[in-house]
Amino acid sequence: MGRPGHDTERREHRRETAQHTTTRAQRRVAAYALVGLALLGAWSPRGLGVVLVAAAMLFLLAFMTLRLGLVLASRGYRPPEPELGPDEELPRYTTLHPMYDEAHMIPVVVAAMEAVDYPRDRLECLLVLEERDGATVAAAREADLPDHFRVVVVPAVRPYGKPKACNYALQHATGELVVIYDAEDRPEPQQLRRAAATFRGAARRGEPLGCVQARLVFDNEAPLCDEHGRVRRDAEDYDVRPTTWTSRLLGNEYAVHFDLVLTGLARLGLPVPLGGTSNHFPLALLREIAFAPSQMPDMPAADDASVGAWDPWNVTEDAELGGAIAAAGWRTSVLDSHTDEEACLTARAAVNQRSRWVKGYAQTSLVLLRHPVRSARAMGPLSYLAFQLQVGGTFVSLALSPVFWGLFAVYVLTGSDRIAALFPGPLYYVGMTLLVAGNLALLTVSLYAAESRGRHGTVRYLLAVLPVWWAMLSAATYVAALELLFPAWRPAWNKTTHGVRRRGLGRRLALASAGMLAAPAPTPVRSVPKPAVRFLPPDRLAPALTTGYLAPGPRAVPDRSSARVVPPPRERTPRPARPVVHEVPKAPVRWLAQRPREAAVV
Repeated sequence: MGRPGHDTERREHRRETAQHTTTRAQRRVAAYALVGLALLGAWSPRGLGVVLVAAAMLFLLAFMTLRLGLVLASRGYRPPEPELGPDEELPRYTTLHPMYDEAHMIPVVVAAMEAVDYPRDRLECLLVLEERDGATVAAAREADLPDHFRVVVVPAVRPYGKPKACNYALQHATGELVVIYDAEDRPEPQQLRRAAATFRGAARRGEPLGCVQARLVFDNEAPLCDEHGRVRRDAEDYDVRPTTWTSRLLGNEYAVHFDLVLTGLARLGLPVPLGGTSNHFPLALLREIAFAPSQMPDMPAADDASVGAWDPWNVTEDAELGGAIAAAGWRTSVLDSHTDEEACLTARAAVNQRSRWVKGYAQTSLVLLRHPVRSARAMGPLSYLAFQLQVGGTFVSLALSPVFWGLFAVYVLTGSDRIAALFPGPLYYVGMTLLVAGNLALLTVSLYAAESRGRHGTVRYLLAVLPVWWAMLSAATYVAALELLFPAWRPAWNKTTHGVRRRGLGRRLALASAGMLAAPAPTPVRSVPKPAVRFLPPDRLAPALTTGYLAPGPRAVPDRSSARVVPPPRERTPRPARPVVHEVPKAPVRWLAQRPREAAVV
């Protein structure tokens, strides 16, 4: 595919922020649509249900067709041919590392960038910190940072979040190329060289390459084992690479997204919703497509330059930026390199993270729906439709999934004729095809992605709990919908915690069992010596042996010389007299008798 639009159409495209979820015109159109549906429902309730089911199925069919088409297209993808050059011709690179409440991750960031193979005199690493995060700022200033590291403190101005921090840091960037890395990212050592060579080759060939996206890999999708297959642990018995069923399914989701979906989009020349990290840009491009200063009046700026490349009100600013790059006439490619990341370890953290992503996708889709004709002209009709199916389709498909599963379950259990009436003729066969073939296709794609990355241990988790994972994603979608409805929750940024230490489930169960089965330590008992008794004298012992009776004599007296000394009894303080209590007579009614009896103290 060629460039998505003409130069005049690209100049007419104006980016808009997600500060307001919908515009007045969008709300007016939605109100007209609801009134029309209400009139249709009043005239024919069954007709309204059939129309809604048909529209939903048509949308799901288009979404599934696009996903499977991208998976098939990804098999023939080849990254752009890089053009290597000497180190003297390498461009200056700026890496942005936005961090918040992550003072413990500063050594991790430094170690990761020190492992990157790039000339230090051409590398600039900016630690982008928030002014309101005093602990991280203090830790960064006290740390012994290399010479190519600088600390950029973002003023405490709303809206808070990663995009605003990157916008502010971009004003201090001096490199020709810019890349964003999260705190836990560990890029491949040759990634910067490969990205620079890819941009160099595209410029020589005259290709409008605006971004290269590296693949993201969750390295804790599988545990780190030794040569004998045992999980490696540190000195404190924590897993070196903590892994849970959640991290396995998150890693598989990344494999599908970056290895199949994004590569398919790049091969077909369609807009790519970028990942949140490891995306490389020319600095000139970011300045070209930046928001106007009037659109972000509260943005702290070092000068009058338009450097707002990321939408600070969009919680998935990377996906929105991918659409803006396409609307400006540039293309995005997937780089033949990877960056190791850290996946969430708990289901709750995964739901919070996914709710933010889905909410940002919905924000991006709604912004592009404000002026659909203008956006379609800038991107190209096919590119606009594909991008909307990617961002808006993800939100809608996850929201519709539990609805259709619920209808199917109720119909199987009750055989309701009302539900059957919603699926007349062709709709029934389309619905069964989506239910059976669609879910099997999604499962097959997940299994293929796991096998292509060599994650054989993830296969059994996919077969066991993939439907549970889909239900969790739908729950995250409804959480995102609620946050979009309420303005106070709309800019909420569900931040992911990094650097979590954890023991594996098997190890935790083993430690708990060992603690429960271990024999309790014996409690020392203080022994009290028994009193010694004097033996009988010989004159009394002989008659006893012959007759069996003791001869009369003095009684044996126990020797209490070695007995325990008993302390004298303590004097007891006499208790005060108890008050006279008169009980209240029982209630004559039976249910009153069940109430607690009261007492009156005189």
